[in-house]
Amino acid sequence: MSAVRYAVIGSNCFTGSHLVDALLQRPGTEVFGVSRSPENTGLFLPYKRRDLSRFKFFQVDLYKESGRLINIFDDLKPDHVINVSALSEVGLSNHQPIEYYQVNTMGVVALCHQLKTRSYLKRYVQISTPEIYGSCDRPLDETAPYNPSTPYAASKAAGDMYLQTIRKNFNFPAIFIRSTNVYGRHQQLYKIIPRTVIYLRKNQKIELHGGGNAVKTWVHIRDVVSGVLLAIESGRPGEVYHFGDQHSMSISDLVGRICALCGRDFASSVEKVGERLGQDARYILDYAKSQRELGWSPRVSFEEGVREVITWVEGNWDAILREPLVYVHKV
Repeated sequence: MSAVRYAVIGSNCFTGSHLVDALLQRPGTEVFGVSRSPENTGLFLPYKRRDLSRFKFFQVDLYKESGRLINIFDDLKPDHVINVSALSEVGLSNHQPIEYYQVNTMGVVALCHQLKTRSYLKRYVQISTPEIYGSCDRPLDETAPYNPSTPYAASKAAGDMYLQTIRKNFNFPAIFIRSTNVYGRHQQLYKIIPRTVIYLRKNQKIELHGGGNAVKTWVHIRDVVSGVLLAIESGRPGEVYHFGDQHSMSISDLVGRICALCGRDFASSVEKVGERLGQDARYILDYAKSQRELGWSPRVSFEEGVREVITWVEGNWDAILREPLVYVHKV
């Protein structure tokens, strides 16, 4: 039996690297990673500990080199393409919107305009974002209207809308995934959960933008990866699937819980600062459809997931100290 071939665009990123890791654990798979940046280190790539004989990495820019990427795909003929790539630092999108549209919208259009005619493709999975819905005061299902608050969210919505048109007009096998905030080991160090753990260990104040009042929902990376793979296996092309958790909390409460797990005092560990431009006050996803159609539900508890991050930070402390703790934009 021939191997099932998967291409993960954005294999250097947090979610992409965990998808590669999970796919390599499956026998009979070949996995191709794609990123515009050179392949990262094992600190951020969990799959590095695997047998990599069934993995191949390609450094390709989705927007600038879409022609080269489609040529690679025509040679490899992946059964499934998962696109995790995006510029996703929300605040920066307010100041550099053109680049966000180039990557998040035009990169998708440039690739999928060609990919829609390829008979070898069985599924195309677009990792979208709930930020296209904007702030909400109740759990939103997959039919919620778009109401983006930032250029980042608008650029992701535009990419999704293009894919929806080629789904209707050319039967393109696109599936859309929207997850609440994802976390876990190997995440970028500037993200709120690893950053909080690191700052506590360094005795450095944690900034709470807007007082930490924004309400989010966190879902563990293993749960998201399992959902993506279920969507490939049994999801319906053209459909949107939400992954989330029932337990929402403010950023302030999140940091407080991490402080408690680390044995640190919350009040003396934080500093309130001004709110970020375009910050949504609250978003929560209704994931009943994913439960019903995919048999998916979150399984990793928040405490278990955060303890794993704490252990990962402690076990890689020397390597982490050599890394920047803030977002570094790559042109």
